[in-house]
Amino acid sequence: MRENRLKLSMAVVNSIVVAFTATILLLLTPTVQCAAQYEDAYVSYENFYQSLEPYGQWIEDPEYGYVWLPDEDIEFRPYYTNGHWVMTEYGNTWVSGYPWGWACFHYGRWTYDGYYGWLWIPGTDWGPAWVSWRYSTGYYGWAPLGPGFRIGASLLDYSCPGDWWVFIPSQYVYSGSYYQYWQGPRGTHNVYTNSVVINNTFENNNSLYITGPRPAEVRQVTGNNVQVFQIRNSRNYNTRVHNNVVRMYRPAQVQPARRSNGRRVAPPGVIAAPQVLDKPQPVGSNGGSAPVFRRVIVDHNKTKDFTPGTNINQVATPRERSGSSSNNPYEWDVSRPVRPATPPLPKRRPTPKPAPAPAPTRRTAPQPTRRQPAPAAPAGKTETRPSAPRGTRR
Repeated sequence: MRENRLKLSMAVVNSIVVAFTATILLLLTPTVQCAAQYEDAYVSYENFYQSLEPYGQWIEDPEYGYVWLPDEDIEFRPYYTNGHWVMTEYGNTWVSGYPWGWACFHYGRWTYDGYYGWLWIPGTDWGPAWVSWRYSTGYYGWAPLGPGFRIGASLLDYSCPGDWWVFIPSQYVYSGSYYQYWQGPRGTHNVYTNSVVINNTFENNNSLYITGPRPAEVRQVTGNNVQVFQIRNSRNYNTRVHNNVVRMYRPAQVQPARRSNGRRVAPPGVIAAPQVLDKPQPVGSNGGSAPVFRRVIVDHNKTKDFTPGTNINQVATPRERSGSSSNNPYEWDVSRPVRPATPPLPKRRPTPKPAPAPAPTRRTAPQPTRRQPAPAAPAGKTETRPSAPRGTRR
């Protein structure tokens, strides 16, 4: 009897151990597989095509292939609108507030065309930001790298239209409200003329990154401490900053789109370019009005029913355009120069009014003093008065 009970107890214990072990393995297996899948992730251009399609228009250009036009108004400027700079171990990194920023600011190139506006050309190599950096006394400046720039080429030989550049005072380069300190393309010319190229790069695992100013250089110029963030991979498209970590979607490698029936897979909703994409042009080349094609696309896409992704980062939104006239589409930047910090003028104190003259007092005739009545005589005594003397006759 005791042996049967002992065998039964051992069987129960064994079944519990087996069930517990199976549960632990079941919980751990998906996590391990997910991590392994992400670390070895190799995505293709199809990821670009699908994730960017809700937020813009894909266009097929005979020279550049499939290019993407963001569904943004004419105030949009890459590496300026809706984002900010942080310093990471890879150099100056652009943290975008757009749900498509993981792709367009860390892969590929940007160009401006007077007919289309700003366009993104996909690329396969990740970088903290594909921009060129310059320094002038008291200013840092950056501009998007155009389609002609190749990795490994010297930034000393890179040139782009002058109004692609943004220059702000050095101490505000990592400010979330940096856009308040840009004087617009008109204020850029003199600063650019007196600036020099920052040709700093960083190489890691046979990959070359453009870093811009290094932390020690920024500290020397501004006198401010520079926080260096770490970059960690994220499993979703939103870029987030928390404590000292920047998390962003960063595939290990991007491959060309697969072929179907001998042709590369096309983006959804792609259209043939109505006009051949021109070489990089100045932003002000359209005479101050919105590019023709961009107006059509923005109006058309307003009817789309989609909810853009959200981001927990602080989003820098440029101010509304002013009513001043200009030949440049960025009037809201040109018309607001940086105001020097001047102490407020002291307020003028009002002159005190003279006090009113006192009213004259009325004088009254003195009143005769009343004699106090004599005290009453004590009881039992009669007061006698002397009689008046009689007059005598002569």
